[in-house]
Parts: sequence; C-alpha cells; structure tokens
Amino acid sequence: MVRSARGTITAPGVNVRAKAGLNRSIHSAGWGRLARRLEHKAAGRLEKINPAYTSQTCHACGHRAADNRESQAVFRCRACGHVDHADVNAAKNIAAGRAVTARGALQPLGGALNREPQPVSSSA
Repeated sequence: MVRSARGTITAPGVNVRAKAGLNRSIHSAGWGRLARRLEHKAAGRLEKINPAYTSQTCHACGHRAADNRESQAVFRCRACGHVDHADVNAAKNIAAGRAVTARGALQPLGGALNREPQPVSSSA
C-alpha cells in the first residue's frame, strides 16, 4: 500500500503528491501499536484473523475459488450465485470467523469465539 508512485524520468508517476500524503497517513496510523493496546485492554479476548482467501470465499455458502473474484470490486460465487462487493464479502467472512486455518480448513460459522463471560443472574 505504501509503494512509491514516483515512477521514472521517461514515465513519471501520477498523483505523486496524493500518494505521498496517503503514505504518511498509513505510516502514522500505527497499526501495530493499536493491536498491542487492544491486547493490553482486552487480554485474551483479541483474536487475530488471517485474512487469506476471505475475498475468494463465499459468505453465503462457503465455496472458495479464485474465479469467485471477477474483478477487484466484484464477487460472484460460482457455486450459489451470491453477488457482493469483494471487500464487503471478505469483511463478512472475517467478522463471522470464516478464516482459513493453518491446515486450510474453514473455521465453522457461529463457532465458539473468545467472548466476554456473561454474569449469571440468580433469582432469590
């Protein structure tokens, strides 16, 4: 995301100033610091989801194929026909915990996540 937009002498870059401003804002965001603070505030409850293949996996049926991504923005499932914006589909998969495990299997939808314990109410 922070690759240079300068180009070469024969083919100069486009929107170099805008890209430089975007690079500054990305670097100043401090994503690693945010993750450390969240882990400190919510010890044991922060779950890092691997985003690999989430934009190729259908949120509706779970089918994963590289052909599901028609373009950078369009997601169309080849199995069930579900259509969505590719980034929105990936965000739904991440939010539902449908990330690919180290062995390549999908984590189940609605499975147990690290959730905050609920107080038990006692009736007197």
